[in-house]
Amino acid sequence: MDSQKIQSRKARVLLRVRVEFEGGLSGHEITGDGHSTDLNATGCSVESTHGLPPGIYLTMRIHLSDSAQPVNVTLARVRWTNDTSFGVEFIQLPHNDQLRLNELTLDALEDEATPIPQGPLSPQAGRYTILLVDDDPAMRHLCATMLARDGFNVLQASGSTEAMAICAEHVGDIHIALVDVLLQPPAVQTLDCSRVHGHTLAKDLTAKLKGLRTIMMSTNSKASLANNGIDLSEVPFLLKPFSHEKMVAVIRQQLESRTRSVAP
Repeated sequence: MDSQKIQSRKARVLLRVRVEFEGGLSGHEITGDGHSTDLNATGCSVESTHGLPPGIYLTMRIHLSDSAQPVNVTLARVRWTNDTSFGVEFIQLPHNDQLRLNELTLDALEDEATPIPQGPLSPQAGRYTILLVDDDPAMRHLCATMLARDGFNVLQASGSTEAMAICAEHVGDIHIALVDVLLQPPAVQTLDCSRVHGHTLAKDLTAKLKGLRTIMMSTNSKASLANNGIDLSEVPFLLKPFSHEKMVAVIRQQLESRTRSVAP
């Protein structure tokens, strides 16, 4: 993929990170914080209880999870706002900070070998139920929020025991399981349902639920996982952080595959 095409796409990465901001309005200083829910090289939206009017100028610090040093935005402008969030356009950043954002969002795009479908989701998305399993509460909340906005029914679990319990209690089909590879132990383990990692859970879910399609996700690459004895070479996979578009593209592929396999 050439750089011109990458830059024109302006990938938004599903990465929930803390954001601090400062600005001025009618002679009054405004300071606050929140969380960015979709970040790209030219702007982001911020979930925050601080209401800001469109047009106000801010300075921002974006705390990426993999770095002790925040990304500094020396000038940003609020483009839109609602009761719970606002969107900003980055106007000026130090060169090194701009490079860090470029690298983050371009890496997400370059990982997307799957073609990104164009246009809105089918209105039939509400027919499908997705089981989301991730021990990171922030990532689970972010993915669940995005999927719910797309019209999917979302079931959430923090680990393997919770996931298997949901499957036992849920009435109706579960079409997709989106599962983190490395899951932390649950607070309580029982003898009949011990903790397992995501790749083992995916096999158990597939054996239990007819027609289920599983998608694995991890902050570790497939190569790194393979070096630790986890072979996902034949499994649909999302490398964190990934874009909303990438997540939807892989889910669509698996739903289409499932439809073909169960067709008479």
